[in-house]
Amino acid sequence: MFSFFKTVEVDNQKVVAFVQWFCANEERIRQSVENRTTNHNEMMVMLDEVEAQLAKIYRDGYKGRIEFDYGGKDQDWELNLYHLNNKFLIRATSLIAAAFENTGLSTWKINIGK
Repeated sequence: MFSFFKTVEVDNQKVVAFVQWFCANEERIRQSVENRTTNHNEMMVMLDEVEAQLAKIYRDGYKGRIEFDYGGKDQDWELNLYHLNNKFLIRATSLIAAAFENTGLSTWKINIGK
């Protein structure tokens, strides 16, 4: 029979590229949050950069609004990824979280939520 709804797989190379990019830029990300009161524009630019990097993964199987946030203090930082009960995003966010576990980046905790 015909398959009208083809399941799109998450591109693992894009997941790895995002995690590598995030790890390479994590200090800039933290500094943008820490300096948000003195340089709000820098924080917004950094948010846009993170969203653009996530979009490289998400746009293969999801066309809606990308929802995430991050923040923290000292050595306690969190990246929150939301899957919005979308099957593609559930797989993507799970793969991203798993990829972060292999980085040794102990400063950041990756959370997945609805």
